[in-house]
Amino acid sequence: METNEWKAAWKNHQAQLEQNIKLNLGIAEEMHRSTARRPLRAVWAARIAETLVWVFLLIGLGNCITAFQGHIAPQISAIVLSLFAVVGISGSVGQLILLRLLNFDGPIVEVQTGLERLRKHRLIITQLLLSSVPFYLAHLFFWFQLLFGIDLFASGAPQWLQAQILFSVALLPFTFWLVREMGKSTPLYGWIAALRRSTTGQRVEEAVHGLAELKDFSNQ
Repeated sequence: METNEWKAAWKNHQAQLEQNIKLNLGIAEEMHRSTARRPLRAVWAARIAETLVWVFLLIGLGNCITAFQGHIAPQISAIVLSLFAVVGISGSVGQLILLRLLNFDGPIVEVQTGLERLRKHRLIITQLLLSSVPFYLAHLFFWFQLLFGIDLFASGAPQWLQAQILFSVALLPFTFWLVREMGKSTPLYGWIAALRRSTTGQRVEEAVHGLAELKDFSNQ
């Protein structure tokens, strides 16, 4: 009888021990998930701020399109810049949607896939915005008209305008090369790799690192 009681007590002790271990593991896993989720709060704030900036910029450009009547080059420049502002808005809103879809309570693999989708989307938007580099003349025409009331296209020397146009054309192959290199997981040059990392954002990288630690913990 004493032996049976001892066995029963030992069995209860083992069951209690297993229950405590599962509870502790669950608490530890939740702490890891919280650590991985925390950096994305700053990403949320940054993307909301970006969206507001782009919206205000688009509104201002729309007003300038109307105000620049009679100044063809500045008006067209404002239209071109408005198109890139639309890209910026769609990119920031898209980031917010992807952030909203992240479910840190779900399987780790799905969260990692969501974060990778977030990084790729950010990179694509950056590549699209980088394609505006050859259109730097649009910035010149627009800002000179807005700040100084000077229509550079109408008042600039023909030689200067021709030089600027040639320079813009010369920027096309460089911009194409830069955008293509940015799309590679291992760019040829270190500064492009650094630019690529900064594009995805340190906070997102911290979240990815936190999930990697959580996955290692879960596999133990």
